[in-house]
Amino acid sequence: MPLALVDWLIIAAYVIFTIAVGLYYRKQASQGLASFFVGDRSFPWWMVGISMVATTFAADTPLAITGIVARDGISGNWFWWSLGLAHLGVVFVVARLWRNSRVITDAEVVELRYEGTSAAVLRGFKAFFFAIVINCITMGWVIRAVGKIAHSFLRWDEALPALHAWMSGWWPRNISIADPGEGLSILIMSALALFYASLGGIRSVIITDLVQFAMAMVGAIIFAWFAVDHVGGLDSLVTQLYTLYPERADGILAFVPTDLAGGALFGFIMFVTVQWWAQHNSDGGGYFAQRICSARDEHHATKGTLLFTLTHYLVRTWPWILVGLVALVVFPLEPGAGSALSPEYERVLSDREAAYPVLIMQLLPPGLVGLLVASLIAAFMSTIDTHINWGSSYLVNDVYARFLKPSASERELVLAGRLATVLVLVIALAVTTRIDSIKDAWEFFTALGAGLGLPHILRWVWWRLNALSELTGLVSAALMTAVLWVFFPDLDYSWKLLCTVLVSTVLMFTVTLLTKPVSTERLRTFYELVRPYGFWGPVADSAASARNQQRLWRALAMWGGSAVLLFGTLYGLKELLLGSHGLGAAICFGTTVGWVLVIRSVGAGGSVSSAS
Repeated sequence: MPLALVDWLIIAAYVIFTIAVGLYYRKQASQGLASFFVGDRSFPWWMVGISMVATTFAADTPLAITGIVARDGISGNWFWWSLGLAHLGVVFVVARLWRNSRVITDAEVVELRYEGTSAAVLRGFKAFFFAIVINCITMGWVIRAVGKIAHSFLRWDEALPALHAWMSGWWPRNISIADPGEGLSILIMSALALFYASLGGIRSVIITDLVQFAMAMVGAIIFAWFAVDHVGGLDSLVTQLYTLYPERADGILAFVPTDLAGGALFGFIMFVTVQWWAQHNSDGGGYFAQRICSARDEHHATKGTLLFTLTHYLVRTWPWILVGLVALVVFPLEPGAGSALSPEYERVLSDREAAYPVLIMQLLPPGLVGLLVASLIAAFMSTIDTHINWGSSYLVNDVYARFLKPSASERELVLAGRLATVLVLVIALAVTTRIDSIKDAWEFFTALGAGLGLPHILRWVWWRLNALSELTGLVSAALMTAVLWVFFPDLDYSWKLLCTVLVSTVLMFTVTLLTKPVSTERLRTFYELVRPYGFWGPVADSAASARNQQRLWRALAMWGGSAVLLFGTLYGLKELLLGSHGLGAAICFGTTVGWVLVIRSVGAGGSVSSAS
């Protein structure tokens, strides 16, 4: 079904809005590096938090979750649910430390915490690694997802047949984006995101994020409502799943894996015991650090991170999962023998992630289709604009200004930032052509940075870590990931992750203990600026050391209690929607009371500000 006029008008209104925001903030963004990349550290907590949520609400996420539910059931979402442990750790331990550091990028903190040539090498290497490797892989799967979405809605062969025919004549066939129309959609949307992000800097990114999140969230909820109604309601959805999959339905609907003898249980254990702290953003680095450092002060940084965590895991999860379950009913995993298959069904059978956009076209009326398409475009742009800005911040702040031209003026640095946004996007588009499965890209990406998770946590709480510790973790994990993915492609992801983490952790601690610690002078400078928790014996007297450790244990207690609330609420919502409604309501009521206490504690300072 082609888009109706009202659908195109909704999409056009959104496009005009993003362009206007970029033009409006162009002058402010041009004032200097801090203005372009962290908005002069002026954002309140609610803007910081919602911007984080919008960034993680990419066009790839609902597609990937649809594929996860088809392959592993609801419990497959522990792949990303487990990261809630890391995000809660950022709330109670690290958010205020990032804000106190007053850095522009997380790579910059390297030379605050460490010293000498090794620190300079680590900063430069991490800037390149994050800007080009990590960032462009992330952008690649996000762009790949919006291409799959565009393929369902934007029919350029009908709208612009001459252009489509011309592109078909030279379009390469050995890349993942086989259709030139899909490629054209990707180029148009990427160029639009580049335009307003390069003009207005982080201000235009965050302001558009607010609208993009509202659109994406409303769109996801409306779509879930229509999808569930299409199969007769929630109870009917459960009944049809048991009818279609009598032997698998329990596993599909299970909150945790039920196959005790299979790899699903081992994967679940790895997610909740290893992956959440092993991934490279375990301390809230990357674009999270950029947002945190954009906050007005440490209290706004902490509250914004808590808002993100609650919204990311508790508000957004179930609309996506419900659509994934509906897709299993509308497009069964195994079609009936001898039945004629529609082109849409054939597409879903070959790519379960495509079920999400296909269902939009089948289930929604004109107007709502436009809203959903605009919301998915908004979700795409809310992620891609962040990664364009964030990736270029490394190239300018940590490479150009640090090593190539330290004397560059603020005006020159802003110009370099705008040029760097173009470079980052071009590389990401090249990466996109090699990505087929979004979830496979997620797994490779997580393992690639697994050697940085532990050192990123320890550098905030333990004085003994040095630059060579981080460099060893980074290089060893990257090499292990390359070896395992090339020579053992069929090895399960959980085993690949475990091997990578074990090797990188052993090497990291060995190098740490065999090399010299950071000088007391540098540690004291870092300690007085950031005011960290933990074990800082050489630069803290016995009384201060005891207080630091006590505050760390208090923060960890808040972290543990909040983790129980987070996953308890997720389970309660699952029961409320798809299981025992009374049990689910009781659990949600109890966890809501707990969250009120946590939010009041953080809002009043609580265990967070007591360390100041």
